[in-house]
Amino acid sequence: MPDPLTLDAHAHFDPRRTSSELAEAGAVLAMTLSLDEADKVVTRDEPLVAWGVGCHPRKLAAQRAFDPDHFAGLAAKTAVIGEIGLDVAYQVPLDLQLRTFRTALAYAAHNPRIVSIHSFRTTLIMLEELRRTHVIAPILHWWTGSAAETRQAVDLGCYFSVHSAVARRSLFRTQVPLERLLVESDHGWADPPGAIPHRVIWVEYLLSASLGMDVRHVHQLVWQNFTEVVRLTGTRELLPQGLVALLL
Repeated sequence: MPDPLTLDAHAHFDPRRTSSELAEAGAVLAMTLSLDEADKVVTRDEPLVAWGVGCHPRKLAAQRAFDPDHFAGLAAKTAVIGEIGLDVAYQVPLDLQLRTFRTALAYAAHNPRIVSIHSFRTTLIMLEELRRTHVIAPILHWWTGSAAETRQAVDLGCYFSVHSAVARRSLFRTQVPLERLLVESDHGWADPPGAIPHRVIWVEYLLSASLGMDVRHVHQLVWQNFTEVVRLTGTRELLPQGLVALLL
């Protein structure tokens, strides 16, 4: 039987949350929005929370303050890079986003990490950047690309962390191999951590209905796929030991 703990491949936590609050969230890859935020959390020692180092493409101040050396120093301490990516919906110059994104990808290309990528309305540009700089097993967060773009992403070795808002989309049944699926909540920065397992379980049920698969098998599939991402990226030693103990 799969472990009953849920795995959330993309969520956000207020750094002021206590360890006891975070213990209610299950196993989580916790993304940060800026290097300043990452500074506060990468050395925390929650057994089931893997903190990421990120710079969100919608955060103008974070993008302007992004420093490659500072990023590299933080990324050396953790298994996860995220949230990074591209987004044209907000007033952050694309050239600025691209400099940050390329720096993060270049680091991950030489120092493999579990990378979570945001690509709202920029799926084709993002795919071109992944062709330019090969990253092992990048995870596409809340993916909304077309069927053709999804096939390209699969060919590039991408994984897909599926949110409830997109879990019913047929492309996850028709274009994404089962071994590339993960589940996410995209839990909000200020929301209570204890809500995450319920949100993840709901996505598992939605995928179960879409894929025609028992929900227990979806749950196990997610853990198997995450275990493979860890193996491919060689990040086991950088993960919290409590999370490592759950790998299949």
